[in-house]
Amino acid sequence: MKLFLASEAKHPESIKKLEQFIGGSLKDKSIAYIPTAANGEFFGAWKGGESIKVAMSLGASVETVELENLVFENPVERLKDKDIIWVAGGMSGYLLYWIRRVRLDKVLPELLERGSLYVGSSAGSMICAKTQYSAEWYIGEPEPGCSLIPGLGLVDFEIYPHYEEAVLSEIEKRWTKGKLCLLKDGDVVTIDSGNVKVLGEEKFLEK
Repeated sequence: MKLFLASEAKHPESIKKLEQFIGGSLKDKSIAYIPTAANGEFFGAWKGGESIKVAMSLGASVETVELENLVFENPVERLKDKDIIWVAGGMSGYLLYWIRRVRLDKVLPELLERGSLYVGSSAGSMICAKTQYSAEWYIGEPEPGCSLIPGLGLVDFEIYPHYEEAVLSEIEKRWTKGKLCLLKDGDVVTIDSGNVKVLGEEKFLEK
């Protein structure tokens, strides 16, 4: 199982690291782009965003998959042949609700074991943890109630994206238990067959 968990996947440094991680260009790769988290902020907001433009500019074949449209479909049919499952940012609680509503959480591990690469951006990275405590109080954009929905449990630490050193003291006050990875834009955590590596500045809080 391979995971590429970015603070901001569209960031130029993240794209370079993604190509290094897969060992070549993204050209001719097939991507399922899941923008659902952005719909939690404003439905359809992702359509004018930069992330989808970046994904499409890479020369890959990109199919947008809004989970809200899969209530009566099997998500496997839309994702099974994709090289990359790219889960964009937005509201992590909203995203997790729809992942569980369409039962993607039940089939995603199998899809990843078959060889699809999971690319997370911001909320798309945060949901890979077992818990969503940091999303509850995320500085500037708190999401109350988010931690009531279990994360995917693909990693044993939470991710705080868009980290800036100016907010470190506030984060330290709020983080009370577990392990938290602080990721600046352009930095990435990769997981390859259980091996965890930070591409960029490595900074963890653990309590």
